[in-house]
Amino acid sequence: MTKLQESLRAVLDGAWRKLRSAAIDWSYYLEGNIPTNELFVQMRTNAIPSNSFFLLLSMSTIIATCGLIANSAPAIIGAMIIAPLMAPIISLAYGIACVDRRLALLSAITIAAGVVATIAISYAGVAIVGSRIAGSEILARASPSLLDLGVALAAGCAGAFAQVRPSIASSVAGVAIAVALVPPLAVTGIGLALGQEATSDTGLSLGGIGFDSGGIGIAKGAFLLFLTNLIGIVAIAALVFLIQRYGHWKKALPVIAVIVVGSFGLMPALNRTLHEIYVKNRVASLYAQYHYEPSEIDFEKSAQKIQHLHVGYRSGVLHVSADILATRDRLEGMQERLDAFQKRLSTDIGEPVVIELEIKPIEVLRAKSGSMGTK
Repeated sequence: MTKLQESLRAVLDGAWRKLRSAAIDWSYYLEGNIPTNELFVQMRTNAIPSNSFFLLLSMSTIIATCGLIANSAPAIIGAMIIAPLMAPIISLAYGIACVDRRLALLSAITIAAGVVATIAISYAGVAIVGSRIAGSEILARASPSLLDLGVALAAGCAGAFAQVRPSIASSVAGVAIAVALVPPLAVTGIGLALGQEATSDTGLSLGGIGFDSGGIGIAKGAFLLFLTNLIGIVAIAALVFLIQRYGHWKKALPVIAVIVVGSFGLMPALNRTLHEIYVKNRVASLYAQYHYEPSEIDFEKSAQKIQHLHVGYRSGVLHVSADILATRDRLEGMQERLDAFQKRLSTDIGEPVVIELEIKPIEVLRAKSGSMGTK
């Protein structure tokens, strides 16, 4: 055997020993699941509608309602953290995975009671305050899309996995923030209380931004968001429990399949909102293209900046509403350019669209400092 072969063999032997050592050491990092009996006790405790559950839920709803009315994101996040609704929802998923009807029924009753209590408290809060303005935080939760379903699926997976791994139990608070269960329900109560008299915080009527039925439309959209979160979490969490060897595959899968099939009824509304987001992005993209590049639709000559942009369906027709700033000396030919832009956008998205502009004429003053002298 040559020296080169001996050296090569020594290197390979050393690498093999390191590999085996790493494989052995890796076993120390493996973490076992919580025993089934312990997890069942935990799930049953989470499913019980205790006084502590309703106290935390009430405080969370009050904080969320005040935050939504005041348009305060930090307050809404605080309400998400202390909201206890995730616990019975995960218990419901566990009851479905284990085909435990009593646990599933108890969890469902707790969830239903929590939903009613949250909507009632938020409704009463708006009635007491007398607010009639729907701020951006409220409107943001009234138009769910398929993206929200994706968030619910990821959050449900993380929430269920955290239940069976003690070392990552602290991540449940992050899951609660991500999926946001109480704020949509609070918006539902707020929308019901606002009624037809509600207006947006920009002064526009709710009908002008896609909510023809006013606060009722907001309530419907927010409750749809909650249902999307609920169905997504329950379905994926039940699958995670089954994958972690809790429950019975053959008995649980038909129930999960029924839940998934039932969720198809939510898809048209979620898909429509996703399409509206796409159209809004296309409008902004085409505007930027025409603003910075020479074209037959030179929007730079007609507008300086888009202040507000809203996309929504009215009577089955897609409407794009925008507030723009335009210099007074560049308003000539606005209608022709707008019609051309409308045709281009309609061709781009593949459906008819109506564009409504609210133009705010402005005067632009330019100033320049004197050049610095040289010695």
